[in-house]
Amino acid sequence: MTSAPKKIVLLDDSDLIRDLVRETLEEQGYVVVDTNTPLGFSNLLRRENADLALLDVNMPTLRGDKLAEIAIQHGIVCPLVLFSDRPAAELDQMAKAVKAAGYIRKTGDMDEIVRSVKRFLK
Repeated sequence: MTSAPKKIVLLDDSDLIRDLVRETLEEQGYVVVDTNTPLGFSNLLRRENADLALLDVNMPTLRGDKLAEIAIQHGIVCPLVLFSDRPAAELDQMAKAVKAAGYIRKTGDMDEIVRSVKRFLK
């Protein structure tokens, strides 16, 4: 019996990043639901029964780290992972401050992003 594919919710305001990450992860067998708005994010995670959420830190209306903090306060238990091109030390500090599962850097290295996603889903 095979298990259902893992579901990832991706929040990013860049159409290009969302398309590239979604296509890459779908090629790896993941189901990806993407959005460009933080409005209703906690409800989206619940409705989709997400296994992982990638949250862009540099959102124009509500930063991803603040959104992770809010989602955790609303009882979201799937790994919430900050997703940004900011320096690793800064992302590590932000993730710890809001009790997110961690971070993945937007490096353009899609293989590294896939490896990181797999680590968070273990």
